[in-house]
Amino acid sequence: MKICFVVRSVYSQVMTYTTTHLAYEAFLRGHSVYYTTVNSLSFSDTTRVRATVVSPGPGPFLNRQAFLTALQGEQSTRDEVCLSDMDAVFLRYNPNESDSEKERNRNPSIEFGRLLKAHGVFVINDPTGLTRASSKMYLSEFPADIRPKTLITRSTIKIKEFLHALKKPAIIKPLSGYGGQDVFFIKNPKKEWNINQIISAVSKNGYVMAQEYLPEIKKGDKRLLLLNGNPIFSGKQAAMYRRMSPKGDIRSNMHIGGTRKTVPFTKAEARIAERIRPKLVSDGLYFVGADIVGNKLLEINVFCPGGINNINELYHINVGRIVIEDLEIRVRIHKTQHGIVVPHPRARLS
Repeated sequence: MKICFVVRSVYSQVMTYTTTHLAYEAFLRGHSVYYTTVNSLSFSDTTRVRATVVSPGPGPFLNRQAFLTALQGEQSTRDEVCLSDMDAVFLRYNPNESDSEKERNRNPSIEFGRLLKAHGVFVINDPTGLTRASSKMYLSEFPADIRPKTLITRSTIKIKEFLHALKKPAIIKPLSGYGGQDVFFIKNPKKEWNINQIISAVSKNGYVMAQEYLPEIKKGDKRLLLLNGNPIFSGKQAAMYRRMSPKGDIRSNMHIGGTRKTVPFTKAEARIAERIRPKLVSDGLYFVGADIVGNKLLEINVFCPGGINNINELYHINVGRIVIEDLEIRVRIHKTQHGIVVPHPRARLS
């Protein structure tokens, strides 16, 4: 297969990124691997979607670091190609990381992804599904019993009414926030003397999400990776780990000092996965990360779900290989549905 990864920058990629894991495993399985950036994408009626792609060369590469060094070095090859000729394209671009407010509000890779999908390319994740899931409001489309009590508004009055009616601690954060930015813990709204200032600060760039605080977060949240709506397993081991908050912080994001730990896969995670699977499949969200606290779903990461490196190191498994093995089968099914004859994949999911 020919597989392309659309990223923000080829040169910002590091060995531990989930994208690197996926790309290297695809390379090891004999697939042609390419990277391109959002700014490299173009479209015309005669050439369809085109891009300048970067390839690491023929190898061999003994490990991910050697693969990445070749990709980012002088031995890499650059070509302008028609992305519509790719078998699969991963949209591994998170608009929330962009310095441009326009790109944060409108993800250009989604628009190009729609064109690629129309030409029969298997796009991960589905562009229409990404649009639906681009806001934290997407969580409201899942059953109420598996998510925290939530209010989304820009009204200071309504937020304060929600907090008082909740009668328990709460979290206030931007609806479009990312990476734990501007997240506030409200222990008691009646005693929070600067509550108006907090709401004003969070709402300055858009809507506010007020959410009940889940005390289980003190033990950290759990990141569970799902493939086509199902938890990823290697044998009996689920692709899941616990993220612990740094001391004195309510956020568990790894880039702010959170730590990782092993965690068992329980009936709570199985139940959540079962409840969210139909919608994930319906929306074409093939590879996602679900963030879980206690028995509640906090968030679904659809743009650049990460965690493969942490999971592999904690459990000594290879999640990237499982994803690519499954992708081989999915692409064959996808092409068959579009009337394209393809050879059998080299390996099947065990």
